[in-house]
Amino acid sequence: MSKPWPPSEDQFQTLAMSALDKSQKKDVKVLVYWENNPNLMIFDPFHYASTDYLERKYKNNERSVHVIIGKID
Repeated sequence: MSKPWPPSEDQFQTLAMSALDKSQKKDVKVLVYWENNPNLMIFDPFHYASTDYLERKYKNNERSVHVIIGKID
């Protein structure tokens, strides 16, 4: 079941906190494809599908997280 596009700000923040929990890096960059499997996180992505993207950056104490959400893979 796909989730409605675009994701809400709350959904971005939930992904951001989850990415920070799963990584020990100071600066985290994570990509998810929303309509395929938004639970599958790709850390430090270097290849991007041809689709629409939304991005947000957050800071949490001394760490930062860059969340990229692609519509579909």
